Amino acid sequence: MKSVIAALLLACAAVAGAESVDVGSIRQNLFATCFASDQEGWMAGELGRIFRTTDGGATWTQQDAHTKRPFLAMSCLDAKTAWIAGKEGIVYATKDGGITWTQLQTGSQRHVFALEFPTAQRGHGAGDYGTMIHTEDGGATWTVSRVAEDVKLPESALDTGVEPGDVNLYGISFGDPDHVWQVGEFGVVLASDDAGHTWRQQRTPVESTLFGVRFSDALHGVAVGLDSVILRTADGGATWSPVPPPVQGRSLFDVFVRGQQGWIVGDQGTILTSADRGATWQVHPLPIQLAANWIRSLWLSPGGAGLAVGSEGLVFRLDGSTLTQLGARAETTRTS
Repeated sequence: MKSVIAALLLACAAVAGAESVDVGSIRQNLFATCFASDQEGWMAGELGRIFRTTDGGATWTQQDAHTKRPFLAMSCLDAKTAWIAGKEGIVYATKDGGITWTQLQTGSQRHVFALEFPTAQRGHGAGDYGTMIHTEDGGATWTVSRVAEDVKLPESALDTGVEPGDVNLYGISFGDPDHVWQVGEFGVVLASDDAGHTWRQQRTPVESTLFGVRFSDALHGVAVGLDSVILRTADGGATWSPVPPPVQGRSLFDVFVRGQQGWIVGDQGTILTSADRGATWQVHPLPIQLAANWIRSLWLSPGGAGLAVGSEGLVFRLDGSTLTQLGARAETTRTS
């Protein structure tokens, strides 16, 4: 009898954690997405909303982590294993594809803007006031640290009263399990070659905030930020070179390069695309009615498919060089 009851409870939990939803009806801002394969992935955002697809975005189910606080970042390893993080330091994990989400205690209440797990055990998060969280056991235990006080900031930052250790960190990327980069305010780039245990600052040619960074291996990376800034490195960040942007005056929030194909997303309906590993970029045109929307996060699976998500439930399916808007507003679909 106990086994039957347990099975019923599990079935109820599965149903509760898999409520079908029409992607066109989503109106909450979406801040994070992750795709484990070409078909299986998540997106998350305001009001603790979590959505999952197993068919590349054709259909979606809503999952529940029992919180209304917004999720701002996420990372996934496979169709079963993922982590999400957000406001006031919340971090949740799933090992069953999102049927259940378990809250993890990191010891920090600072907002987590970026989170990445390169392995099932190792994870690193970054957020406001230079806060970093790190785990080596899948999230069971965490260490909390801060940006070092000897980080050099431009005079413009010091004039505002910002201390070096208080810079907000907005993006993180592992090139492999041992090499990782973080980016943030005032053009700050921090690099680690021991999986995030120690950090060194890398020099960049900009002073504007960097929001996103993506490394495809331990050498090749792209960072993006305010004022249409695009930076590129081919030597692990020893040198960062500016890439001419095809559009000016935009905030660029996230970047992803997989093979030759690259995507950048930002405010004012900005989507940029590259066919040469990020060496050059072109504007991907969107309908004028999306000019007021921002696009915050994107992710490409190992096969090159994925999602881009943003304000008011905006969702795009990415597949190679093709972009398709999902949902009831799909009449605005464009392909490159």
